[in-house]
Amino acid sequence: MPIALLDGPVIEAGESLSGPLDCTSGFPVRLTMPQPTDGWTPANLSFQISTDGSWFNDLYTFDGEEVLIPCIPGVAVIIPPDTFKAAVFLKIRSGRSSDPIVQEGARTFAVAVQEWA
Repeated sequence: MPIALLDGPVIEAGESLSGPLDCTSGFPVRLTMPQPTDGWTPANLSFQISTDGSWFNDLYTFDGEEVLIPCIPGVAVIIPPDTFKAAVFLKIRSGRSSDPIVQEGARTFAVAVQEWA
């Protein structure tokens, strides 16, 4: 199956949660972090997912752990296939759901999706 690159989502300046990213073309398999020159305020990433783009839920594993990915500016992270398979729409949060970290400037991500057959 081909891979498509989606621009965004973006965490806007003064925010900790991005806008939604439409992943209807496939499921996320790679996450590219903002560039080091963007000035990332140190924080892990957590996520919200949605099936309709309106109602979002924090993303946890089946054993009750919040899904967290370290954010290292300028790197790409390969995502295990089942992590976001149910994510039709995706939001990225700076920090945990219980402790969001506000970013001082706009932070742009890129998401590669494995396209549906």
